[in-house]
Amino acid sequence: MTPPIPFSFDWIWSVMWTLLRVTGFFLLAPFWGHAAIPRAIKIPVILALSVAIGPIVAGLGPVQPESLWMAGGWALREVVIGALIGFCFATLFWAIRMAGDLIGLQMGFSIVNVIDPSSTEQVSLIGEFKYILAMLILLILDGHHLMIGALIDTYKVAPVGGGTFGNLTLDAVIRVSAGTFVTAIKLGAPVMITLLLTDVVMGIVSRTLPQMNIFIVGFPLKIGMGFLLLSASLPFLTQVFGRSLGQLQLDTQRVIAALAHP
Repeated sequence: MTPPIPFSFDWIWSVMWTLLRVTGFFLLAPFWGHAAIPRAIKIPVILALSVAIGPIVAGLGPVQPESLWMAGGWALREVVIGALIGFCFATLFWAIRMAGDLIGLQMGFSIVNVIDPSSTEQVSLIGEFKYILAMLILLILDGHHLMIGALIDTYKVAPVGGGTFGNLTLDAVIRVSAGTFVTAIKLGAPVMITLLLTDVVMGIVSRTLPQMNIFIVGFPLKIGMGFLLLSASLPFLTQVFGRSLGQLQLDTQRVIAALAHP
């Protein structure tokens, strides 16, 4: 009886290298690397993905290093490449959380924070809400499979022992990082501008009616306007997230392509 998986030393080496790249990917990738997922689930998933991708890696070239120093260099490179792909996709969620933080600051929720389990730090309530909502939209749009596909694509240009981190790779990563701030401003701009106009109107009203306590009226008004605008923007969040995810996929492909150039 022929075994379903070709058991050989090349297969063992390929699974080991794949295990390192997948582990690096899980360190930073959204959803897959979330701290709320217990290790009892993460470890079997990492092993299953490594065994599934291993045969692909074994057919791309030699996977057995010639020396211990070469093995150490390959191991470090595999972890870094996996973490790099996870980082690229994580920037979109960092942008969404940043947009929520800016909106919460404008609404007056700067002192209303919750503990984020993925970073064990205090984050804005609105930012955490938008982050969780974006995670659900990611699953709806099949984005978790898209990230695994991008990880597999890295082996086409950066097989085991391959891949370079030159100027092109650095430039591509910087562009992805800079896009985080641009996306955050785009996502939060409508609500932030409206709340800013609310402040301007309240300032005019306070000059017109000095007897009105602007602080008592202003805080509930801004909170109500913020929630109203957030609820009105929810139907469009899926479309905006889908376009941002598509653009991020293109940027990630540029990062992967840059790994093939010094």
